[in-house]
Formats: sequence, C-alpha cells, structure tokens
Amino acid sequence: MQDEKLWNGIATTSAVTAVIAAKPVVERIWRATFRSEPPGNPAADEVQWRDALAWSVFTGAIVGVIRLVAQRGAASAWRKRRGMFPPGLRSTRS
Repeated sequence: MQDEKLWNGIATTSAVTAVIAAKPVVERIWRATFRSEPPGNPAADEVQWRDALAWSVFTGAIVGVIRLVAQRGAASAWRKRRGMFPPGLRSTRS
C-alpha cells in the first residue's frame, strides 16, 4: 500500500513536470512547423477555428508524448532501484 502511494506521488510529479516543461517545446515546434506564432488564447474571437483546433490537437499530441516519456522514465528508474516495476505497472499480460 505504501509503495502504491509513493508511486502515485512520483507518477503525478513526473506528469506535472512534463506538462510544465512541454509548453516552450510545443511553441517552438509550432513555429518551426507552421511558420507562425502559436495562438496565445485559442478561445479568443480573433483566433480562427482552424487555428484553434490545430493548436488543440497539436498540443494534446505533443504533451501526451512528453508525459508518457516522463512517466516511463520514472517507472524505469523505479524498476532499477527496486528490482520490479511500480504497483499497477508490473504486468499487463495474463
């Protein structure tokens, strides 16, 4: 039970850190890909729906990948330190 609580804290911290770190990365990739500034506020009236939807899909995908990399890295470190994967990640095969 204590391992589960500890892992939940580590997983949450790695996910939050990844999301915070992702913003400048996402903006840089947007500029390189679309050769324009990312929408500051996609919900604003002056932002076209096309741009708002593209920004939403784009950020969702990149943040999801960055979050996955961070959490897998944390799980890998846990395994290296403890000899097994964290609770809930130990086996997905039956």
